Amino acid sequence: MSQFKIGEHYDPTFKKLDALEIQQNLEGICYEIKEEAYTKQLTDADLAERKTDLAEVSIEISELEYEKKQINQELRAKIKTPKAVRAELLEAIKHRSEHRKGKLFLVDEPESSMMYYFDSEGICVHARPMKPSEKQIKIRTLKNASNE
Repeated sequence: MSQFKIGEHYDPTFKKLDALEIQQNLEGICYEIKEEAYTKQLTDADLAERKTDLAEVSIEISELEYEKKQINQELRAKIKTPKAVRAELLEAIKHRSEHRKGKLFLVDEPESSMMYYFDSEGICVHARPMKPSEKQIKIRTLKNASNE
């Protein structure tokens, strides 16, 4: 059976030595030195230290996540308007037209029974058949007279 046990020193006298002296002693008695990953069992003191570190890091992460949330809300508010403008521009490009609000001047053409809509620049933006009430010249004349 082996004299060495996992989690214990090579020799009880190593407990009194500093890290450099331990390394020098091990170099003198070892077969080979390798650099590789390994697993070390933690003592109760090591475990308590890791728990304290975990609590500190968790608090820091919580604060940073809160800050991230605040920054994201600010950025969402800033990007909302440009996104709306982009959507309108994409729709305008896609349909080769855009929605506007403004004065429209309705001009009738009784011969073809059509009503034409002109914008403030004098451009025809819409046309439709005249409604029966628009075709009655007497009502339209009375309506125009009462508006004056």
